Amino acid sequence: MLQSSEVVDLVIALVLLPIIASSGRAPIRLHKRLLFASYLAVVCAYIFTIAEGFFWPVVFNILEHASYAGAGILAVAALLSYRRHSGSGLI
Repeated sequence: MLQSSEVVDLVIALVLLPIIASSGRAPIRLHKRLLFASYLAVVCAYIFTIAEGFFWPVVFNILEHASYAGAGILAVAALLSYRRHSGSGLI
């Protein structure tokens, strides 16, 4: 079943996508790429959430949760990369 909040989440994420993509004009470090990949995984999860309401609910539910898990793993990897390459080690 399609819920309006899911559609609003997807619209907001898609509107923010080009803003986030264009915000880093300087040479992009690894942690920024990992954070952007994490954001893309969340956007994919939003798409899968909506898609599961129309067809293949089991498949898209698994893909949705796998995307959220991947986003979390990528966010932790970005944090570790940032801490490893920052001067003080503090966030």
